[in-house]
Amino acid sequence: MPFRPRSRCSTFAVLVLLPALAGCASQAHKDDLAQAVEQGERPVSMQGTGTFFDGKIIALVTFSRGVGRGTLGSGGKAGARQQREEEDLKDMDQEQTMAYLKARGALGSPMSPVTLHLKLTNQSKDIISVEIDDFDSDMGNFAVHPEVLALAPDQISEPDPMVSQMGITSDHIPVKVTLRLGGTKESQTIIVANVLPPGKPGGN
Repeated sequence: MPFRPRSRCSTFAVLVLLPALAGCASQAHKDDLAQAVEQGERPVSMQGTGTFFDGKIIALVTFSRGVGRGTLGSGGKAGARQQREEEDLKDMDQEQTMAYLKARGALGSPMSPVTLHLKLTNQSKDIISVEIDDFDSDMGNFAVHPEVLALAPDQISEPDPMVSQMGITSDHIPVKVTLRLGGTKESQTIIVANVLPPGKPGGN
């Protein structure tokens, strides 16, 4: 999966293995990224929506603290965590392995990792194919995968979740989303805002 030099960003499939790296480096120290992977993705804390192509497509952008499904398992047993990590490693292809090696550099970052989702809803009555041309914000400039989504009427679909080490620094974060539908290209800046009350677990 391609990486762009502006930020340290990767997909969930790559980062589920990072607790193993943290354990090898130091059993006593757990950085924010390793803890986030262990605990898994938290409830949505920020979101924003945009309407594209005269209402045919609704785009929902969400931010959540944490990464993936978590690796603690039942009772937090190391055996279950190790087995899950081995299964993930077995399923990685060459591109994912290369991205994983790049993601190792994120260990030790002082920022709390955030998982980003882009969900598209087909509001039209036709089957359509939408290309995600750009997904850019202060959280990072992401190479989205897959880039093209086929949507039946009323279907909701999304590319792979994206993970940012940039951290949440505001209650309102603009995200530039560019989509292509047929020969038409449309860009919008979606304001992703805090949706949780102050002090609530998982909030900002």
